[in-house]
Amino acid sequence: MSNEYLVSEVIEAMKIIAPPELAMEWDHVGLMIGDETETVKGVLLALDAGMAAVDAAIEAGANMIITHHPLFFQPVNKIDYQTARGAVIRKLIKNDMHVYAAHTNLDLAKQGVNQSLAKELGLVMPMTLAGADFGICGSVGSQETSLMVYAELVKAKLGASGVILNTDEDRPVSRVFLQGGAFDDECIPALINANVEVVVTGEMKHHHMIELEDSGIAAIVAGHEVTERIVLPSVKKQLLRKLPNLPVTVFGGHKW
Repeated sequence: MSNEYLVSEVIEAMKIIAPPELAMEWDHVGLMIGDETETVKGVLLALDAGMAAVDAAIEAGANMIITHHPLFFQPVNKIDYQTARGAVIRKLIKNDMHVYAAHTNLDLAKQGVNQSLAKELGLVMPMTLAGADFGICGSVGSQETSLMVYAELVKAKLGASGVILNTDEDRPVSRVFLQGGAFDDECIPALINANVEVVVTGEMKHHHMIELEDSGIAAIVAGHEVTERIVLPSVKKQLLRKLPNLPVTVFGGHKW
């Protein structure tokens, strides 16, 4: 077996892990910068291709960065090296880096963001609710716990610096809805119909927190990064199963 892989081979592996057809129409996934015919020296997995991640890739000897958030989401009209984004793009190109993004397709993948979050937070029989495609619903266990106890568990398991709740009132909870990253308010009717008792997510607008509380649903907001970086070790394991000789480094998160 060859000890080297092409960019195209890594991309094909990622397409199996996070099929591009799962991505939302508005999303931008796939190769952001690079050449599929070149050889991969190593891969760095990160949520974003920021300067710290680029520096970490260089230090690790990696020339490919696989991110969750796309490097290019809005059209690029100019690349000014004096701006933070322009400096990153310049450094990526000067160092012959390849950048690939798996975004909403990784959210929805079988071992993607939400499934990894469900596993870490101990959901029993996680399932997708109709009308709430970007999340996972399930029970926290065979017995009810309290909202405050579960909030502390979320904080500890994800390594969050803190959590924000939409209520000061403790209550029994068992039926949970998890949604990594940003909360999608369009799923609120589905949560009400499914008798969800608490939502765990990364970020949520204040008026949506109030709407949930008025609907009898508690919210635990733990931070965008901590609810998504949980997927990076899973992606590493999946990549190594398909490309066992590929050097893979996980960037970000105090646990990894």
